[in-house]
Amino acid sequence: CSYREANMRTSNEQKEAMRNRLLRRVDWRFLLPNPQPKRIACFASGLLADAVALLDGAKTGEPSGSPAECDLVVAVNPDQAMLQLAWATLSPGGVCYTEWRHPWAGGAQGVRRQLTAAGFTDVVCYWAWPWPERGNPLFWLPLEAPQALRYFLANRPPSRAWGMRMARMLYRTLWRMGLRTRFVTPICAIAQKPGALAAPELTAWIRTQWRDWDWGPTPAHLSSLLLTGGLRSINKVVRLLFADAECTPRLILKMPRAPESLPALTHEVAILQAVHAKHPRGLTGMPRILFCQEMDGVLTVGETALTGVPIWTQLRQANFRHCALQVTDWLIQLAGQPPRCQRQKWWGRLVEPVLTEFAATFGPVIDGQALQATTTLLDALGDLPQVCEQRDCSPWNVLVAADGELIVLDWESAELDGLPLLDLIYFLTYLAFFLEGAMESGDYRAVYRALWHSTSRLSCVAQECVARYSNALGLDSANLRPLRLFTWLLHARSEYKQFTADAGHAPTAEALRRSLFLSLWEEELANAHLA
Repeated sequence: CSYREANMRTSNEQKEAMRNRLLRRVDWRFLLPNPQPKRIACFASGLLADAVALLDGAKTGEPSGSPAECDLVVAVNPDQAMLQLAWATLSPGGVCYTEWRHPWAGGAQGVRRQLTAAGFTDVVCYWAWPWPERGNPLFWLPLEAPQALRYFLANRPPSRAWGMRMARMLYRTLWRMGLRTRFVTPICAIAQKPGALAAPELTAWIRTQWRDWDWGPTPAHLSSLLLTGGLRSINKVVRLLFADAECTPRLILKMPRAPESLPALTHEVAILQAVHAKHPRGLTGMPRILFCQEMDGVLTVGETALTGVPIWTQLRQANFRHCALQVTDWLIQLAGQPPRCQRQKWWGRLVEPVLTEFAATFGPVIDGQALQATTTLLDALGDLPQVCEQRDCSPWNVLVAADGELIVLDWESAELDGLPLLDLIYFLTYLAFFLEGAMESGDYRAVYRALWHSTSRLSCVAQECVARYSNALGLDSANLRPLRLFTWLLHARSEYKQFTADAGHAPTAEALRRSLFLSLWEEELANAHLA
């Protein structure tokens, strides 16, 4: 039985890994006028052909012989005969996607000349990295939009690890040389057969809305930079739009890679709209929703582009206190001045389900006494104000803009009427992890202990931040310890879901013991007696 279960676990993990690989192999579809073409002629083979066949609703294969029947043609290293066949196969307004893997293709200009000679128009060339055949691309760079390239190269996040910094420096040097000499491969080109599309192309539609957003004159051209990071098939894709020669993006488009991505994306839209409605005078540092609608069968969310660098990249011993207090003040603004809410009105919605789920999911690796001690501590919570919880307020989601103001991204997990202090506890803990190198060393518990259960400089800053936040919202200091304990129960629930998604089944006891948030819960519980 255990052998059969082990085989099933391996099979599920392999299925998710393959699904993730295939879906990411065709992320270029989010650059097409229609991301979900139905009639596809695929002249490629191998992984690319398998990925194209996976597209929702697609009918793939060689053309049936009827001319002008396809919405999309896919080809690799096409010669002129192949391009002419692609032209004949496409219906008017159809799109040709080609990958040119030979360096002698002549760069973006050479590819453009060949596609134009075959009769195609609206040619746009991209460079994907890592190479699609060798790994999952993280970005698709528009080769003929220098402002987007400059933005991308200038905003690559640094690494604190010496080896990684050197590797990234080498990569950037090679990228710049390749882009300057046009010696990059593969070149991924999207071209169109002249003719009317069934619906307005996305960027064309956005240009019609430009003046309604009070952004000045309508741009003549919009360039796209596609970001496709994340580790799972359900991660969304992000498309940055640059207007004409502007060096920073004006608009961010978010689209779900898979149907499972939809709930989180629509939840983010609802949260951002609700928070801005609660702050009619404006709350800086949060994206605004410009539109949310289905286009060609794909939900597309348009947000204002807020740019900056992750706060952890600027973190030093000398400015740890400044960074911590700056985020504390931002969270106080987010909270506003909510009145106290009676415990019975939120306990059954916010705390009890999390506690019950924690006991059920992590039960195999925790003892009953620890769980009872947790319940006792949480029972000490009194009436609390309800605030918006961002629930991923981490140093990688908090950016510092050029003017020094904060930007907070990724609201997919937010709770509009949540509990106070949780975001601050989460942020300060991870800020200390970054500062003390725990992200590399893995010594999370020692750093956590120094932050919350010692008289160290870190602890002094944490106490100052918590006191400022508590005074602003009128919180009793007795609530700090149970809220800190509850923070890790809440995030352990999310971590369990990630474990399950990665494995395709309930995680093993061994996997549960590797949970970071379980270890922080244990550390907090072990020090609950401290004043």
